[in-house]
Amino acid sequence: MTSPDQSKAAASAHGRLAADFRGAMRRLASGVALVTTADADGTRYGIAMTAVMSLSMEPPSLLLAINRTASLCRPLLDRGLFGVSILAREQEQSCNAFVSAPAAERFSHGDWIAHDESGIPLLGSALAGIVCRLDKAEPFGSHVVIRGLVDYVSLDPSSNALVYLDGRYGGMTAND
Repeated sequence: MTSPDQSKAAASAHGRLAADFRGAMRRLASGVALVTTADADGTRYGIAMTAVMSLSMEPPSLLLAINRTASLCRPLLDRGLFGVSILAREQEQSCNAFVSAPAAERFSHGDWIAHDESGIPLLGSALAGIVCRLDKAEPFGSHVVIRGLVDYVSLDPSSNALVYLDGRYGGMTAND
């Protein structure tokens, strides 16, 4: 049986581990993307994310980790389609809108287009735009891990990416 003092010590150690892990992940530089979807009525949803990664080239696929409480989570799971707009350095304002603006105002910044076949919103001037269909969604802790199969890709010729590190934005080009 665990004593109250042992329980408090374990909780304190877990809290320190969580804080240290958060600090470690803040030191991992990441590209920034806006992940979006639209419901059957055309209502758009989106969040800014750094938890996006390629999974496989065969088949072309990627992974997302979305907090279950994010405004995007339920609509994405319901629709089964989503877009990923990989941001350029000069798109920090669009990113900030997706971080701090109310959901209804997020798409007022930037040059948004609707993918011809799916209606999924993509930022027209993004470094890359990707449309995926949901292949698998698996809950894990506070998040849902989403596996998406790529149906469409658009590329901009530039490579001046928006990068997030330790709570701040910066830029990086392929030549840096």
